Amino acid sequence: MKIKLKNINDYTKELTCVVPWEDLENSFQDEFNRMKLNHTPKGGRKGKVTGINLEIFKRNYGPAIEANFAEKSLNVYYRQAIEKENLTPIDQAQISNLDFSEGGELTFTLSFQIVPDIKLPNYEKKFKINMTKYLQTDQDLEMSLNELRQQHSNIKTVDEGAKSNNFIMGDFQELDEGGLPIIGKKMEKQYIKLGVGAFTDSAEKNLLGVKSGETRKVTVNYGEEKKAKYEIYVHKVEEQILPELNDDFATTASPDLKTLDQLKDKLKENIQYSIDDDYEKRKREEFINYFISKTKFSAPDSMVSRYLDKLAEEQSKKDNNLDKEKFREDSKKVAEFNVKWFILKDTLLEKSKISVSNDDLNNEIDKIVKESNEEEKKIRDFFSDHNNKSSLANNLLNDKLFMHINEFAVIKDKEKNTSELRK
Repeated sequence: MKIKLKNINDYTKELTCVVPWEDLENSFQDEFNRMKLNHTPKGGRKGKVTGINLEIFKRNYGPAIEANFAEKSLNVYYRQAIEKENLTPIDQAQISNLDFSEGGELTFTLSFQIVPDIKLPNYEKKFKINMTKYLQTDQDLEMSLNELRQQHSNIKTVDEGAKSNNFIMGDFQELDEGGLPIIGKKMEKQYIKLGVGAFTDSAEKNLLGVKSGETRKVTVNYGEEKKAKYEIYVHKVEEQILPELNDDFATTASPDLKTLDQLKDKLKENIQYSIDDDYEKRKREEFINYFISKTKFSAPDSMVSRYLDKLAEEQSKKDNNLDKEKFREDSKKVAEFNVKWFILKDTLLEKSKISVSNDDLNNEIDKIVKESNEEEKKIRDFFSDHNNKSSLANNLLNDKLFMHINEFAVIKDKEKNTSELRK
């Protein structure tokens, strides 16, 4: 068999094969005889096809036998060809120029996609990335303490009239420009907080002093030149009573603590953990961006299409009215990016010989059991499921890979306060 291989692009191959008759003759004769044995000539017995009946059989069934044989042989020689060329197709091959007749060569051309061969950047000689490292401030602690106070607050009904920061629960009837109610534009028993969000400035001013059972007309400015006028019937006015910041509050918020200082230390640890976790996630993203930007290749269409199929299927479960074609088009760049990283990751894992053993998995499950408040049996039952264990293995594999990459990264940190994040 003669093989001619042509590169169409990074991931598409065109394979042309020519198989000589001498390689085909015996198998073709077997196919011909098999068909002949199942044929009953007119006025004769099944399988007894000789003389004029053989000529008639060849004339009537020869082209079909040749076509059927060509199709079967194509699959056989296609597998031989890709094995010889050490190729692994990732989609169904497209057939063209298939030609065969008894006594002649079998020729065919197949086009298919493969995972492209890529040349990794020489990252092991060190590579640089720029990062922003955020530093926590006193404001972070204040916000965390305030959030805890909100969670442990009490609500008190206000009878003497609403003040700033009070809550109002009321029915909101939207009005037209003439001040008439708009049918279908009524929201019942909605909560707002005076002095927050859209209910600041004049909207807040018009509601100050309002009591349960009263009605007020208010124009709310939502920004971007969008305003709405409401008639609000007030059901009740409430005040949020926040607990004092003291040792008793610390014990209420976290029973294992005894003092407010201990609570503050714990909150600082949690804040730092969140900052560090965010830093690691962003660092991994920078690693991925580095490899994709430094490795020039195209993502195979077939892999991108399958990725988009999966994304669209998952999104359809959330949105019954999803425009799948528009969604696929909008998601195409993300799909191409992720497919490229999938290919790069496999190449990096193979090059670095990183893998996850059963011992790695068992040790990680033991660690999860030790650190979790869940019952041990429940955790181990969860990971006895193949999909859950496979997901854990994939996470460990990612961790090992990024640890490996990190060994060669030169990271330049620019420090900023977390207040920059809130701007």
